[in-house]
Amino acid sequence: MSTLEWPGTPEEMDAVATRLEYTDEEVELPPKPGPDGVMVSRSLKMPSELDQRIKDAATDRGITQSMLMRQLLETGLAAIEHDHPISLTDAIRALASLRKAA
Repeated sequence: MSTLEWPGTPEEMDAVATRLEYTDEEVELPPKPGPDGVMVSRSLKMPSELDQRIKDAATDRGITQSMLMRQLLETGLAAIEHDHPISLTDAIRALASLRKAA
């Protein structure tokens, strides 16, 4: 059994159990989820100009950059889930194909 596998037999489980050490020492528990639940960290690459715009917009609103990005993502997802957004290129193509009124 490697260190990344769960015990597969009673013997392997017994070997794991014998290595456990129980003490009365206090342990630090993981934090309880906040009102928004458990937060997940994501790494995101973006152009420096976009990063500066996010910083400025967050500062103007008096909120953190993370909070602003969460709000923007929620708004964008709501639009996708409850609407039928199309790309700007598709919109321009569709408008250009319309006949001009006489």
